[in-house]
Amino acid sequence: MSEDSGSEGGKAKLIINIGKEIDAALGDALRGLLVKPAAALGELASDGIGILGDRIKMRRELNLRLGMEEVRRKLEANHIDIDHIASPKEEELHLLLTGMSLAGDADLRSLWAGLFAKALEPSSEITAERPFLSVLESLSPLDAKVIDFLAYGLRTDKDLLAASRSFVPKDLAKVTPEEKAEIDDIRRSNAELHDNAVQAIRNKAADHGLAGDLDAGWSENLTRQGIIERTPLKQSYIGQLRIEQLDERGILQAFNHLNRQVGQMEQSSKWSLSAPGTLFAKRMVGDQIVLEVQLTGFGKRFVEACGLL
Repeated sequence: MSEDSGSEGGKAKLIINIGKEIDAALGDALRGLLVKPAAALGELASDGIGILGDRIKMRRELNLRLGMEEVRRKLEANHIDIDHIASPKEEELHLLLTGMSLAGDADLRSLWAGLFAKALEPSSEITAERPFLSVLESLSPLDAKVIDFLAYGLRTDKDLLAASRSFVPKDLAKVTPEEKAEIDDIRRSNAELHDNAVQAIRNKAADHGLAGDLDAGWSENLTRQGIIERTPLKQSYIGQLRIEQLDERGILQAFNHLNRQVGQMEQSSKWSLSAPGTLFAKRMVGDQIVLEVQLTGFGKRFVEACGLL
């Protein structure tokens, strides 16, 4: 290598070799951070990675140790061998470790660990995208709880759909006693699954302290970051306009129909721009759960990147 160092080809080779050496060093440092138990974590993090270029203070070292242990558990749960983890870019790795070391809240640290673990999975297409990192850096402990709850609701709905059964008799005009018994059994089973799912969601909200009214402005950051949005406002169906004759009566009918449409559009606009006071809507439909907010498209991508979906 020294003989070629003065040539252009030699420089290219040198850069490539240095790059490989850096990747190898990062991989070794990561594996060291994931070893059970995480011994000499402060030295490994500061010497091998260089978080902020200074000593990690006791609290940040504890946050990082707890976070890396959670990353390791998530990798093990997905049957990922630590020796075969993917190596993120050096800058992304620095930001992940720095952010995790600053996450003193368990729910918030879990989101960092989820993104970290996904970024390390060799077969995963998820990376530590800057938008994801930017959102994580902005979140409060309450934000993290809301995100976890909304993701839990989506998972519960998906599991409920997968577990629910259906049955169609051979002849709808002549349902046999056996078929009727089967239909009744499925209805009871599906109703029980539904009730259990609703109760599980309510319990999750209670565990996170989200069941009642929340502090004013609780949704502002999540809305600003593009994670949540207001659920669509349910409005009565206006129907199609039918005018048999374009006379005074028909024109008045068209005018009223247009007014109703404009009114609904104004209501929907005000609703989407208004700030929700709570997660659960005051309006309830039977035993259904109605939420004031939902995850946006980007929000769903974010929770998936953090391993919640």
